[in-house]
Amino acid sequence: MTSKQLAVLGHPIDHSLSPTLHRAAYEVLGLDWTYGRADVTEDLLDDYIASRDQTWVGLSLTMPLKYRATAIADVVDSDTALTGACNTLVFDHETNQKFGYNTDVAALASVILDASREMAAHGVDTGPVPASIAVLGGGATAVSAIAAAAKAGVESVDIFVRDTHRASNAIVAAQASGVLATVHDLSSFGATSSSTVTICTLPGDVDVDLPTTGLGSRAFIDVAYAPWPTIRAVAWQAAGGDVVSGLHMLVRQAVLQVRIFVTGSAETVLDNESHIRTVMASAVGLGELFDAGH
Repeated sequence: MTSKQLAVLGHPIDHSLSPTLHRAAYEVLGLDWTYGRADVTEDLLDDYIASRDQTWVGLSLTMPLKYRATAIADVVDSDTALTGACNTLVFDHETNQKFGYNTDVAALASVILDASREMAAHGVDTGPVPASIAVLGGGATAVSAIAAAAKAGVESVDIFVRDTHRASNAIVAAQASGVLATVHDLSSFGATSSSTVTICTLPGDVDVDLPTTGLGSRAFIDVAYAPWPTIRAVAWQAAGGDVVSGLHMLVRQAVLQVRIFVTGSAETVLDNESHIRTVMASAVGLGELFDAGH
């Protein structure tokens, strides 16, 4: 029997931990599936997909491929339609259709909710979810972060970008999500932001002017995870805040991808999923799926 195949695509891709996560899951599930990685640029994505044979179940997509993957998909889920960004493709070889999903949104929404609960345990009164959060960056991950904030119940978002003229996708996503959005220059974040939750979607090597004192367990969700900790995560903790690494989002979105690849639905819980989640988290160095500050 021919093994089924999957892979994560991106450019660059060597840093990706998706193979580690997915292989751990399929081993627990007892599936003889292979999961690799391929460095693919946006202009080569169509040809790469067209050359996949019937052993291929689907693909995970990272930047800069998420927008192009949306255009390639024949059918997309609601989060992909909202954000325009697709991080999961599934092949239906019988109909020759490609189904696109965005698992980043639901994953990040759950991280926001857990961060809110963690802050409440430390005496920070945010209610079930903060009324407003800050998002650093304006790219595809920032768009997913805004959609995630809306899914979690956040009412408004302050968007901090290096070029305020390039925040159009983020603004459109906020409007479509029913979230009030205000755009600011990134350089003003440290002096002006009072949000109890900040989501940083910038590359790990981008430095940010952060508050230097008095953060009082306010949460900084840094989507970056390699190398870890980032300079900004260290600075945030030094000022008294709590930091959540991008590994938490990464593991959660990967669990949803495994659901899709195995069951055909992000809503269908896997057999023994609690154990699978633990194994996946452990495979990338997380002792617990959520443990603020690590």
